[in-house]
Amino acid sequence: MGSHDPRAADERTAETRRLYATVADTYASALRDASAESPRDLALIDEFIAAIPAGAAPVLDAGCGTGRMLGHLAARGVAPLVGVDLSPEMLAHAGRARPEVPLAVADLRRLPFADGSVRAALCWYAIIHAPEDDVETIAAELARVLLPGAPTLLGFQAGTGERVSERAYGHDVTLRGVLHEPARIADLLRGAGLEVLAVERRDPVGHERQPQGFVLARR
Repeated sequence: MGSHDPRAADERTAETRRLYATVADTYASALRDASAESPRDLALIDEFIAAIPAGAAPVLDAGCGTGRMLGHLAARGVAPLVGVDLSPEMLAHAGRARPEVPLAVADLRRLPFADGSVRAALCWYAIIHAPEDDVETIAAELARVLLPGAPTLLGFQAGTGERVSERAYGHDVTLRGVLHEPARIADLLRGAGLEVLAVERRDPVGHERQPQGFVLARR
């Protein structure tokens, strides 16, 4: 199904919402913070944080889920923060964990922010259900809302095709993920007018089944 088909795109969005409505409580219990990230992942996040320009505009966690990375950013001194996610059930957990952070239900293809209103955007494993056409749209949205000089960091499972996990998080639902090669994500960000600062692909560690990809870019 190509994402140019509006009906297919709507069904993917609905399927993703159903998935996270079902697993939100279990996800929140299993992944409370950034302790699942590898040392290199955390170092990349530190590089992202170091690149955030000074100012009063918020730093966006795009696809914040239950808010675990909002907590990590806050602990690293990043403020003010704002978060968006497709799932109201996931955001309910984020709201309880980070009541001081403004949160909104939103599709990353249509971010509810004005042009040039965000000081940085972390997009941490938020494109894992998005086919390439949608990632191209998300890249354009990130470029639109970022201030000049503002960084964005994307993390995702690396590869081609899809990964399918039956009984995701122990529930009777199927998780369908889309794999992306880091070099291709970098190309999409460049196409949106962003400067790519780092592109990485690492082997799986621990519980991971796929390689992991990361792209750090700047407006």
